[in-house]
Amino acid sequence: MKKLLLPVLFLYSVTTLAQTNADLKNDVNQIKTDLDNVRQQVQAVTTQNNYLKKALDVNAPVLEQTQNDSLYRITSVLGSKKDKTITITFLLESKDQNKMASFSDLTLIDLEGNAFEFDHNRSSNLYAKLTLNVPLKLKFIFKTNNEAPKVVKLFKFIARNEPEGNPLNFNRSNLEFRDLNVSWE
Repeated sequence: MKKLLLPVLFLYSVTTLAQTNADLKNDVNQIKTDLDNVRQQVQAVTTQNNYLKKALDVNAPVLEQTQNDSLYRITSVLGSKKDKTITITFLLESKDQNKMASFSDLTLIDLEGNAFEFDHNRSSNLYAKLTLNVPLKLKFIFKTNNEAPKVVKLFKFIARNEPEGNPLNFNRSNLEFRDLNVSWE
């Protein structure tokens, strides 16, 4: 009797506790749905990661200078053959306090000594409000006529920085950036 009871109990437990084919299909479908959701989340994180990497690369400075507690970082020098312009993009950051910055006497000269005209209409505003430790992106555009220099020998300008509460306590900086490679598109 003992020999017969053990196999009967085994068969009974297998048949009563076993999942049906429909239950298994539902479980497989649920696992597939969960896997698709995880794939979508991974794709979203990968896309965001690539965007942040690109943002870091875009804001990597070509050249940088610090004067009067302001950091000037040139991030790109792009030439447009179609528009016949050179665009200098840089980030300006105040390191000591909130202030107003203004720019004048913007000059761009190539290796052959050609000076290019500053385009006031298409460039960033020449008056910028700076917040402490927050970079501000500025673009200065110069008209090139028919020339397409590969190197800009000199980009210079005068920056005037005024503390937010005391505009009479200003300081001036003469900035010069030399030997900038131009990427043409």
